[in-house]
Amino acid sequence: MLLKSVALLSVLAVLCHSASVSVKVLPFVDSSLPVKFREVIAEAAPRVPPNLASYAFAVDLSVPVSLSQLQCLKQAGYSAVFVRAYNPAGQGSFDTNSCNTIQNAYNAGLGTEIYMTPQPASSKQGYQQLDEIYQGLTARGITIRSVWIQVTSPTNWPSNANNNVNFINSIVSRARQYGMTVGIYTSYYDWNQITNGWSSIGNDVLLWYWNVLGGGVNGETPASFADFRAFGCWTTPSVKQFAQVEQVCQFTVNRDVYAAGTMLKAADAVEEDGKIYAGGFIQGSQ
Repeated sequence: MLLKSVALLSVLAVLCHSASVSVKVLPFVDSSLPVKFREVIAEAAPRVPPNLASYAFAVDLSVPVSLSQLQCLKQAGYSAVFVRAYNPAGQGSFDTNSCNTIQNAYNAGLGTEIYMTPQPASSKQGYQQLDEIYQGLTARGITIRSVWIQVTSPTNWPSNANNNVNFINSIVSRARQYGMTVGIYTSYYDWNQITNGWSSIGNDVLLWYWNVLGGGVNGETPASFADFRAFGCWTTPSVKQFAQVEQVCQFTVNRDVYAAGTMLKAADAVEEDGKIYAGGFIQGSQ
């Protein structure tokens, strides 16, 4: 009987060891990322280079972030954060998590930009989706000075380029009515696939382009605009996303650079009326 018990325990030990070896860390999944980069385990990001005169560093994110994490981000050498204010899930909806993140970013001394991941397949028009952001943030005492529209992942967009152009244009037109600066987050490939290279969006629209070889540190491209090539109506960018799915201060982000000197002071986030002003920090490349 003793021998049987020992044998049974040995078998269980082997099974338990096998089970522990087979356990895998679940990948970070972000539906806003290009399809092939979504399922990547986030790695620690390299440090921000000190005393880099030409470029300043930012991160973009779609998850709620605490004040302490954003204070850590500031101490790590980042100057701004791009916060998602529209969630494309389902029919699309205002991302309420953005409110606290914007407030925390201000308290941490960071500049804040707002971006939306619209839902082009929704029954709601593009301008209605922007209205939801405007109303959601305004109701919480946050005034938006600019908005960036994510136009990536062609598989998430209808195949009719004209319809896509009309959808994007409705957002841009509404943003102009609100007096906002408008920017587009896209790439050479994405823009051509989704809009057929639309080139008349307007010279006042800024560009935030991404060029990443893959998720994680090994997929980074140089933190500069040296790889930019003109497309659409843009001959120069304002922001570049050069890294995706990396960890900074214990949360997962994508990393960006913008031309140093093109951003307002974080103190300008609050004016005399006491409201928080989000967006309008990135002024365009000089």
